[in-house]
Amino acid sequence: MMAVRGRRGRRIASAVAIFLTAIALQRACTLPWGRAAAPDGTTYELTAVGLSRLASPPGVVRSDCRWWPRYGDATLCRAAPDGAVAHASLRFAYPLLQVALWLSVASVFLQALRVPRQRPLQVAVPLAACILSGGAIAVMSRGARTGLAALADAPPALGGAGHTFAIAAVVLSALSAALLTESFSAARDA
Repeated sequence: MMAVRGRRGRRIASAVAIFLTAIALQRACTLPWGRAAAPDGTTYELTAVGLSRLASPPGVVRSDCRWWPRYGDATLCRAAPDGAVAHASLRFAYPLLQVALWLSVASVFLQALRVPRQRPLQVAVPLAACILSGGAIAVMSRGARTGLAALADAPPALGGAGHTFAIAAVVLSALSAALLTESFSAARDA
């Protein structure tokens, strides 16, 4: 891997990383995070906005339930008997991803315009996107396993494209913050 040289090179690489973070977060909001297969053959698909029951065995009709915005088959999104807290936290994944997405977009502009002049603030925005994205992954992981009654007999296997894009967003936003920090350290030492 080629090392990024010079202050300007690090700033450009940081801006590219945070731009890619925004794209990854948008995809994480819309693509499936994982699937689960129930003992009766029904397949479920989990996204950051809801759960879908796919038509696998004969007689099962596809149905969807969304918690952002609320619509569809409400029984599909019902909380597990002991999963009220996990279910409530599961609903926070999408807002966390959305805030991280818009912070990433804002960071692209802040880096391109080089405002604010306070360097810690420029680093804080991609770092906040990293933390929020990581938080979304954590609440989806916990909430999906214990929060939904429909998945009680079919724990989901996370690893779908949405989950992968969320992980990429964490890595890219952390990289952006690290490159900015290094860029600012090089400027201070010069």
